Amino acid sequence: MTADSVVLLRDPWRVRRVRDKPTDAVAGIIAEIQRERDKDKRLSWPCYVTNLRYRIDAPVVLLVLCPDRSMVRWCRRPIRTGHPQFELTPLVLGPDEIPVVDDPVEVAASPELGVLSTLVHADEDVDLVDTMMEGLDKIDPSTAETYTELVMVLLDEAPRHRLEEIVASAVYDFTSPFTERYVEQGRSEGRREGRAEAAEAAAELILKALDSRRIAVTPEVHDRIMNCTTPETLKRWGERAFTVSSAEELFE
Repeated sequence: MTADSVVLLRDPWRVRRVRDKPTDAVAGIIAEIQRERDKDKRLSWPCYVTNLRYRIDAPVVLLVLCPDRSMVRWCRRPIRTGHPQFELTPLVLGPDEIPVVDDPVEVAASPELGVLSTLVHADEDVDLVDTMMEGLDKIDPSTAETYTELVMVLLDEAPRHRLEEIVASAVYDFTSPFTERYVEQGRSEGRREGRAEAAEAAAELILKALDSRRIAVTPEVHDRIMNCTTPETLKRWGERAFTVSSAEELFE
């Protein structure tokens, strides 16, 4: 199992070496969307935290977003590992903690709150996706691009489809190859055609993500990525491409 999303907080003035690999990560946030009870998923959360902590040698927190109020209390229960004084209590945000932001001006003023509002409330009000995108259009394009990529991964089916439609319409100019390829791949899978093309597009996206982060790719790694045709594997590698310190870490 893999985390829904991982966000690294970086400081270019604090580059250091962790197990002989350079990194500027000073903290990590593991973001999970939980819509139903899943015992196995809860058991995986301590693994996510300790694994990322090991990778970046910096503080790591787990943030769980619950669109359903009934899930909040369940997610907040401490996860006991069995080791004395070693238990994980997730940080959980639900509909009562995150207000509905339905004004693009408010999204532009506080894009982080606008994104959280969309993630938690868009299951019930798909129009919040439009509100979020209109608000993000008023801020720095690179920041808007990052938030769009994050939301694309975490949204549930109906609001994600709405976001895909917006991205495909090219109304806004801050979409990225990630979101555009995501839409293209989703359409191919929905038609059950062009699976080879979708896999190739996903593989190219992974390589572009690594290149944008100046992560060196050996010929062996390049071939392994391009020759993969398993959607689940490509998705896992795609998520890791934005957080790994070396290309080889994709496969761990």
